Amino acid sequence: MKNKKWTKKENQILIKYYSTNGLEWVSKKITTRTKKAIQGHIVVLKLKLDKNSLYYQQVSNKKGHNKGKKRPKHSKLMKKLVIEGKIPAMGKKTEEDKKRSSENAKKRIKKNGHPRGMLGKSQTKKCKQLASERSNKMWADPNSKLNSQKNRQRISNNNVQLHKKGILGGINAYSNAKRGWYINGTKKYYMRSGWELNYACYLDFLVKQKQIKNWEYEVDTFWFEKIKRGVRSYKPDFKIFNLNKTIEYHEVKGYMDAKSKTKLKRMKIYYPKIKLILIDAPIYKDIMKYKKLYKANY
Repeated sequence: MKNKKWTKKENQILIKYYSTNGLEWVSKKITTRTKKAIQGHIVVLKLKLDKNSLYYQQVSNKKGHNKGKKRPKHSKLMKKLVIEGKIPAMGKKTEEDKKRSSENAKKRIKKNGHPRGMLGKSQTKKCKQLASERSNKMWADPNSKLNSQKNRQRISNNNVQLHKKGILGGINAYSNAKRGWYINGTKKYYMRSGWELNYACYLDFLVKQKQIKNWEYEVDTFWFEKIKRGVRSYKPDFKIFNLNKTIEYHEVKGYMDAKSKTKLKRMKIYYPKIKLILIDAPIYKDIMKYKKLYKANY
């Protein structure tokens, strides 16, 4: 049964007396409604108790009221432990906590089975195709939630946090590139393209020929502090230590997309003194002519 509309008289009683007399008093005057219904309608009307009223003072002075209540000792102790870093804050987990939760979940699934019965199952090609089409349609619609200012800002903020943790581009970045580990002596780097792997080998050849002192891979991040969305940081591929004690950066890029162009432009604006060399397709192909020579050393 649909609830009856609130009458003008009922609303007048609430507006006039609730702030000074409280819920108990008005519920006795409005006998056709339950206390819970009255309480809900008070929220709708946005009514609040008058702190200067006699009723509010009487309620505040009652034993056990929250006014002036001290924080419990255990709560103070928990806060101290969080500040000291001995326990994680509410809603935040350390890497150890995450690892332990993951192991416990695997044990439960192994013992009791997957809670939704989906262990080992995957979507069909048709489902994946439909999901992809829906996603593309939403991104193509300028009025969709995905293209809202709020959502794009959220994505940008999330990417910044990933970059600060050393995670670049997410798991789907460079999906068509040949990835792999480059290992030579103390150097061990996971690279996201075959071009980078070959160029690393070439740099080690230059070190052996004493043309450069040393090199490192993706060690420095340059932040564009004034930019609040879009390309907000840049991490060059290779850091080169020259024999004359100068430092320069090399970026290996076969194809320059819009995002890459923006990074290089902002580097010139925000860090004009940093020497950055672009190893594009013509330069890379020229180096690859001597691939047999420098790869023969390893």
